[in-house]
Amino acid sequence: MSKVVHVMPVGVNKERLLESIRKSGYPIQKVYLVLGRDVDLDWEAVKNSAAEIERTLNVLVEVEKIDIEKMSVYAAALDMLKTIKREIDEGSDVLINTTDASRTFCLASYVAAQLSGSKLYMAIPKIEDGKEVGIERIEEIAIPPVKKTSDDKILIIKTIQEQGGEVESINKLIELLEGKTDDQKRYMAQRARMSYHLKGLEEDGLVEMKREGKNVKIRLTELGQAFALMAS
Repeated sequence: MSKVVHVMPVGVNKERLLESIRKSGYPIQKVYLVLGRDVDLDWEAVKNSAAEIERTLNVLVEVEKIDIEKMSVYAAALDMLKTIKREIDEGSDVLINTTDASRTFCLASYVAAQLSGSKLYMAIPKIEDGKEVGIERIEEIAIPPVKKTSDDKILIIKTIQEQGGEVESINKLIELLEGKTDDQKRYMAQRARMSYHLKGLEEDGLVEMKREGKNVKIRLTELGQAFALMAS
């Protein structure tokens, strides 16, 4: 039987987050608490909330923390995916609980769920007389499938990632993928094909290209790094 792991961004409403776990009905063997200095939240309150959640859950399941330094949607998604991928590679089932997530972490969780195929769920609060009085229900969020990316584009992304996330020029990328050639006709065909793929990757937000002198440097975006991680 697979280990069931819950990844949970932490805000300041620890009671709601703990209740969402109890009412979810999902098995749980391990919890990752995701913490980051989101501008929407009081950092000290977040740390205190995480500490109390950890003390409560530690007697029942294994608990670890994921500390996220750079608070942008794709950077947060990438940091979450590093842990999620490790768990998936070990055969675990991963669920992401966004009940107490800030706006940044909600979006990052959605991206992480889509790229990893993880289940995403959250507690819908119960409101009476304009006040929150508990949880109405647990709702699983349907995630549309990721746009199909060709094998050629995936190979390009993975090759750039293997070079530390950037390549100095289109020619260098061609050399890494197909080797050097003195055949001008073959080179022009390679160049046209590579330019076509890179344009598509740039439109999808996976790479960015910047001219430096006579060359065009190709760099993976944070989304591209996340995509490369899950494609490996």
